[in-house]
Amino acid sequence: MPNELAPRHGVDEPTSWSASEMVVHYSVAAPSEADARSVASALAQRGHRWVTVRPVYLPHLDPGNRLFGRPEFSRPELEGWWSVDSLVDEEAPDPASEFHQHDCEKMAVEAVGRAHGGFWNSGSLANRETMLSGFDHRGLVHELDQKHAHRIRRDVISRFPPPTEEPAPATPLQCTITERPFPPVLECARQVARNQEAQQGDLPDGTAWWLTSEADGFSDDHEVIFELANSVMHQGTCYPHTADEIPLLGGLACHEDIRPAHRALFTTFLFEAATIGQRLTASGADRRVALGLPLEETADELATRHAVEAVAPHLLDRWDSEDESVQFTLAALAAATQHSASSTRIRHLAERWGTGPRTDALRLAVALAETDDAEVVAVLRSMVESGVIPPSRVPSPLAPTRGVALNLLKPLIEREMSPLLAQ
Repeated sequence: MPNELAPRHGVDEPTSWSASEMVVHYSVAAPSEADARSVASALAQRGHRWVTVRPVYLPHLDPGNRLFGRPEFSRPELEGWWSVDSLVDEEAPDPASEFHQHDCEKMAVEAVGRAHGGFWNSGSLANRETMLSGFDHRGLVHELDQKHAHRIRRDVISRFPPPTEEPAPATPLQCTITERPFPPVLECARQVARNQEAQQGDLPDGTAWWLTSEADGFSDDHEVIFELANSVMHQGTCYPHTADEIPLLGGLACHEDIRPAHRALFTTFLFEAATIGQRLTASGADRRVALGLPLEETADELATRHAVEAVAPHLLDRWDSEDESVQFTLAALAAATQHSASSTRIRHLAERWGTGPRTDALRLAVALAETDDAEVVAVLRSMVESGVIPPSRVPSPLAPTRGVALNLLKPLIEREMSPLLAQ
């Protein structure tokens, strides 16, 4: 991802600050002790109050840990790596600024780790008493007194980009409310599963489960909908079975007895499934590059994307018969599957709004559907400059452009789905 997407800096220093309610723990993985000490020095210069350096803890190498000798449950790829852990104890003018400062500092810490061949490994946020009492000081290499740390932090914070305002809620996407009764979603899922069984014989285990009595325990349609998504992509991750379950979601996304609002949700799930691998590659780019891992989808992720690409054309052919909410999610599906034939329709949909996150999402969807990387970068740059992309989401320069764009498109689509959940 090009470096020009980095936010511009420079704000006036606030005059009235108080100690932050929360203290932040940062952890960076570095490939050697020398690199770790360089990272530690850079963090101390940013006003991190305590900084430690020690080997990365790996349970499979600890005889006292129940996972000893079981690298499959540890992180064997980090053998020989070092961990730099630090606490930032700072001031802020108000709670909103405090969290903005956390976001900006996380981005800065990621850059420090990347510059020394490592990556941001983890982080946590807790109230002052909990964090200060629980921090492990073993391997302490830098310690600043509070006044000195606060003085450095004020200077660092003065160079952060200004916080962006949350855009005002838009009028919910139009969603046809039909007076006719709709059958339960579970009944529709079973109908889709039976149709698949009649056409292809044996069903995947996950699809067949919905025909069993165990599936009768859900209390309402919302539980069924989100269990369908979770069973296919548990915690947003691909599994060997995920690709086989995609036809079930595809069948529900175009089922005439599914409410339009719910069809929009199923289409969103398909977008997420098709893009899991590319989004994870982008969000984990620093780690993958540092460890020499490929910036590409796994076999399961690729199979899932291909499965969505197989069902997408039928859904996209329904564009003109769908209402605004479903069309919006179909735009995301077109972006995920590089369906350039949908770009004109997406542009027409974008014309309904002048500016704002909804228009930005559709502009990005067009560029992705047409696989126009130059336009994708231009749209992303515009979104950074307008504040649509907050500092914490500015991507690593090592991340593939398409994965970055899909990662940023996802919350814009989800934002529009929230009002539909009540329908």
